[in-house]
Amino acid sequence: MTAPIAKDVLASATLHLDVLEEFIAVVRRRLAATTDAFARDSLNDLLLSLTEQRDSYQAFLPLAAAEPV
Repeated sequence: MTAPIAKDVLASATLHLDVLEEFIAVVRRRLAATTDAFARDSLNDLLLSLTEQRDSYQAFLPLAAAEPV
């Protein structure tokens, strides 16, 4: 059984993951809509950073799924 703080951490990680997924979708839409080379480069850098963060939060998903309700 996990400590109560662990449940808070897992809930927070799940929320952060949801926000990251939404932000990634926004960045992808903006990237598809622009032809400016500098903006595209900047958005690609941002997208890389966001996907790395998402991958970190996804490590919590198996723990969240294993938590009893």
